[in-house]
Amino acid sequence: MSDNSHISLSVFFPAYYDEDNIGKVVDKAVEVLESLKLKEYEVIIIEDGSPDRTAEVADALAQKHKHVRVIHHEKNMGYGATLRDGFYAAKLDYVFYSDGDNQFDLDELRKFVALIPYSDIVIGYRISKQYSQWRRFTSFVYNYVLRRLFDVNYMDVDCAFKLFKADLFKKITIESVDAFIDAEIMLKARLLGYTVTEIGVRHLPRLAGVSTGAKPSVIFRTIREIYNFHKKYGKDIAATHKPH
Repeated sequence: MSDNSHISLSVFFPAYYDEDNIGKVVDKAVEVLESLKLKEYEVIIIEDGSPDRTAEVADALAQKHKHVRVIHHEKNMGYGATLRDGFYAAKLDYVFYSDGDNQFDLDELRKFVALIPYSDIVIGYRISKQYSQWRRFTSFVYNYVLRRLFDVNYMDVDCAFKLFKADLFKKITIESVDAFIDAEIMLKARLLGYTVTEIGVRHLPRLAGVSTGAKPSVIFRTIREIYNFHKKYGKDIAATHKPH
């Protein structure tokens, strides 16, 4: 096993309608992080104003595990705002996030930590997306638009299994509060010259909770964010395009 004693890692999970999921996710994360023998770690739950018992479950997890803390939103702020708060709340040298819906195998975090010496950012791509046909269609269209506008050629830019060198979030301002947030972060990291490694991860079926990712309101807000980002940064992004 490699020596991880120099690595400090913040891990966070956005949680909404996840009362039956977040406990499994956090318990597994703590198990994996303890086994990695890191210099230091923390686990943050960003509880996004859930109408179910997610908040109570999250608080109980913070009582159970000394390295776990919870940030509560008084009202639902949406996925992008929840991710943004997680990145800015992270205190350690690296930051990893995944969703609180238990659709990823956190044992795969070990592979990401092993790549820290070689890459500023490690992003997952879902080997087989466990989605409805509608989600598959909207994802295809979204990724096509990103490729055409910004030359985004990552295999799965929205995959919720990513690890970053945390100093990135001291250098950029996250403007998105919706689904465009992943692409925004990756594009701004490209402008700053951060290196990226992609690695396949398994995507598991959602067994509990509610998915809100492809609601029409989210789609329309994301279109507006893409337009505004292109207007502001399009020329800078185009300058980084590699010739084909």
